[in-house]
Amino acid sequence: IKKLRMNKKKTLVIGAGLMGITSAYELMLRGHEVTLVDELDSPASSASYANAGMLTPSMPEPWNGPGVYKNLIKSLFNADASIRLRWHAIPGLMDWGIKFLKYSSKPYFEKACRDNFYLTSFSLKKTQETAERLSLDYCRGKLGTLSIFRQAEDFLVKQSLYQSLNEMGMNCDILETDEIIHLVPALSEMKSEIYKGIHFHEDEFGDAHLFCCELLENFIDGGGEVKYGEVVSKINIKNEKLIGITTSNGLIESDNILVCAGAKSPIILGTANINLDVKPAKGYSATTEIQNLKELLPLPVLDDSMNIVFTPLGNRLRMVSTAEFAGYDNSIDKKRIEMMLESLNKILPRVFSRVNKDNILPWTGHRPMSCDGKPFIGESKIKGLYVNCGQGPLGWTLAMGSANLIADIITRKKPAIDPMLFSMNRLAK
Repeated sequence: IKKLRMNKKKTLVIGAGLMGITSAYELMLRGHEVTLVDELDSPASSASYANAGMLTPSMPEPWNGPGVYKNLIKSLFNADASIRLRWHAIPGLMDWGIKFLKYSSKPYFEKACRDNFYLTSFSLKKTQETAERLSLDYCRGKLGTLSIFRQAEDFLVKQSLYQSLNEMGMNCDILETDEIIHLVPALSEMKSEIYKGIHFHEDEFGDAHLFCCELLENFIDGGGEVKYGEVVSKINIKNEKLIGITTSNGLIESDNILVCAGAKSPIILGTANINLDVKPAKGYSATTEIQNLKELLPLPVLDDSMNIVFTPLGNRLRMVSTAEFAGYDNSIDKKRIEMMLESLNKILPRVFSRVNKDNILPWTGHRPMSCDGKPFIGESKIKGLYVNCGQGPLGWTLAMGSANLIADIITRKKPAIDPMLFSMNRLAK
């Protein structure tokens, strides 16, 4: 046994969020000796903590769709814009922003949708397998998600995309208003404002933070090691060979290093002279306790016109809306939280009537956004240094799929997904 342990490959995973925990777990299953490090003192405490809670192959489209530049320009002068560009962030976005706009053209956008859909579908399957094998408890819901549309124009835009995805295997139904109200009774008050809806049967929902904590327990039980309070200052390379990392607590040596540090990944990789085209996109959420929530809201509802999501997580309601390109600013704009509550009152007034405004938990986190809307998963130009980052708003959806893909790449196994679709050097082509 001692000899087997000595022969195990040592892999260091940086970042104890969704990407880091799932990747560490999959590498452990494949026989690696894995150490997981994070600068914070608990798991999944940053961007993975209070996201929308949805696993959605139905939403593979990148944020940088055709015409996105118009919305970004308008957002500079509109504090209520759902996706907002802040003036002070512009200098730090110049190089990345040019690529972001380049990849918003229709051909790039459609390819990114297809590639993301393959990975999201694979990822959901792996999430389901893991949850059932380990009996993970994370407020899992299997009823799908519902998108509602107020205008025919908005519906037709989405319908075209979803017809393409349907041809690739996505299961969904177009619903009339009566069918929508039957599915979600709490929408009855706004029935006259709803044009149509789409029910995505295969989507799921659940608490990403709880999932991470439960999976981490299994990782530790399987022999994995976790080190908190490790602020990474440098990736160490000597004579073109990877040595390890320097943290606030000293040197940690390793055969392989996998960077899964979310929006901070480019900073860490920069110490090894590696450029990662990822920038932080600040997201907001608000969570509150509501008894018997399932009676009114059995599944997540997305109002397409207002770009807001309401997700039931047991007896907790998670509201998610808005995003900002604001650098690494962690402050919470109270107006953003108030906007979500106002939207709840308009869309789901019966749910709103049960909200205790003194019991709202606001949150903000930085989504790691790639310039072309797809994650970076693969080996860098330095042998033994790997990356799993850039999942953006699809972090929860893509976590298990991305983890399986990178674990197969590191262990030199044939992946189920074409690794070239998400490789580190794809933008050079």
